[in-house]
Amino acid sequence: MVQVQIVKTDTMGIVYTLKNDTQRVSLSPVGARLLGWEIEMGETTRDIVVGFDSIDQHLTHRYFGATIGPVAGRIKEGTFTLGDHTYQLETTENGHTLHSGALGLDQVTFDAAVDSKENQASVAFRTVFSDPDQRFPGTLDITVTYTLTNENELTITYDATTDEPTLFNPTNHGYFNLSGDARNPINDHHLHIGAHHIAEKLADVTTTGEVLSVEGTAYDFETSRPIGDVALDDPFILHHETDADLELVSADQQVKLTVKTDAPTVILYTTGTHEEGETMKKGQVMANRGSIAIETQGIPGSERYTHFPSITLKPEQAFHSVTRYHLEELK
Repeated sequence: MVQVQIVKTDTMGIVYTLKNDTQRVSLSPVGARLLGWEIEMGETTRDIVVGFDSIDQHLTHRYFGATIGPVAGRIKEGTFTLGDHTYQLETTENGHTLHSGALGLDQVTFDAAVDSKENQASVAFRTVFSDPDQRFPGTLDITVTYTLTNENELTITYDATTDEPTLFNPTNHGYFNLSGDARNPINDHHLHIGAHHIAEKLADVTTTGEVLSVEGTAYDFETSRPIGDVALDDPFILHHETDADLELVSADQQVKLTVKTDAPTVILYTTGTHEEGETMKKGQVMANRGSIAIETQGIPGSERYTHFPSITLKPEQAFHSVTRYHLEELK
């Protein structure tokens, strides 16, 4: 049976833990955040989620494990148009708006409801979100549900409604290192991505509306291979033609993470010198390239490029998206 445990700690506040026979998933209502995912391997345990030991550190280093929204990624020049109205957001990075600015979902403390059954347990984090300065229009009713099964599948489900047209493109910004240690670079992790194309981006990481073939490039992971030293901050457009949209295997070939999503894109970001030297969980000092973020979402720039799948949410619609992760020990 999968269980839910609720503990209040001095450093993390309230922590919800989903637990089956061999795995534990730790969650915080602050940012509907993924704090940890531990897998028992004989006499040892690995936590594959890279993060911090306190919620204060998570709020400072905002995106680690957090639910990002209402719009994940960059909105070019902080502007978008709905109907006949153009909205101007605060710009937070190179003249653009990153991850919805200062008041994104990662800073929100959600309400929580737990549910436990024989084969699965879940925590549903819910908030009613409105931008007090009306930069993003409308009031959103958002629920982010984490579910762990006996089969070691972790599902993140996003549901939302709005009272007026707005943008909604959430993601989870989990950072992973399958060695369980952020001191180890992820270069020798093996990566497979079911993507023939990436969205073209400029030097400021905004998209152009064009797509590029990955065939024969450093971004071609259609056949599993080591990540190597390629610096990733790229939207891979998923073709959904195989059972797994993404597979990541640890350098020692002992742990495998599989991802399947209904989102059109997965953004992969390899940490680098910006994060290098940060003190993470258990006192681990982050290596250069010590983790990889896996972000399933709509294509960045979809508010600007109408040939990309729309991220506009209207009152007559209900947003629903599911990403499934499976973690296993390879024997």
